[in-house]
Amino acid sequence: MNLDASLKENVKHGTNENPISGIHFFVGEGSSFPDHFFVERHWHHTIEIIYIVRGTYLFEINLEEYVLKEGDLCFLNGEELHQITGEGRGTIHDVLLFDPKILEFTYPDEMEEQVIAPLIRHEKILPSVMRSHEPYYEEVLSIIKRLIDKSLKKQAGWYFSCKLGLLELVTFLSDRGLLLPAASSLSESDRQKIDRYKKLVSYMEKHYAEPVSLKELSEAVSCNPQYLCRFFKEITGTTPIQYLISIRLSHACTLLRESTKSILEISLDCGFENTSYFIRKFRQQNGCTPREYRVTVRS
Repeated sequence: MNLDASLKENVKHGTNENPISGIHFFVGEGSSFPDHFFVERHWHHTIEIIYIVRGTYLFEINLEEYVLKEGDLCFLNGEELHQITGEGRGTIHDVLLFDPKILEFTYPDEMEEQVIAPLIRHEKILPSVMRSHEPYYEEVLSIIKRLIDKSLKKQAGWYFSCKLGLLELVTFLSDRGLLLPAASSLSESDRQKIDRYKKLVSYMEKHYAEPVSLKELSEAVSCNPQYLCRFFKEITGTTPIQYLISIRLSHACTLLRESTKSILEISLDCGFENTSYFIRKFRQQNGCTPREYRVTVRS
């Protein structure tokens, strides 16, 4: 499990003064992704625009799957649950992240009331995917490539230019009917599943160091244990308790890397009352013991 992206992402992109971030992702030597690009299921309040430069990716957005290839655009709206997997080592993509609140106006003009405010309140959303054969693709791609280029190079005046460019992009999409009503994008059943999933994973993250039962997890999301196990496995492929153990083990990895605590202390800090059980589960997930892991990451 990639703990940093296993629940609501709190990573700060950009600065308070310039809350826009451009990122170039590649796979291979010198990258954080030596074998293939993978970001586990998570969500964040920022809007993320992705341009596929090379290769093929599998996107899961609010439980729906999309295959994206070179030239495709993806728009991840704030709070949307998503996971991204690149196929192989040849993938490259560029990302533009921004807080939609930077587009807000203090004066309630037509644009603020009809476009910006509904986007911030998640009443309107950007289209999930745009491909080269679709209307207005070339115009949208031109704006996005310009914004990504400016955000990566960060030359004088880049932030003001990007902010104006984002307003241009949102206006262009709105004028052509490409800002969609959020209510039409999800069934009530899927919305409920996603809300429960978010609440459950956040609860696990908050209480992972404590004894947690299946009954407590089901009460946290107001459903019975049988339904909890069914819908959670449908989304993740695993049970809630197994997922909780993975969260605990991911925290253990962090402590093994960054602290001098003993294996016993780490075991207890991460919610394992039995050290032998902790070591066995750690080996199953990571292919080595906690002590061997510590030696490897520090060598």
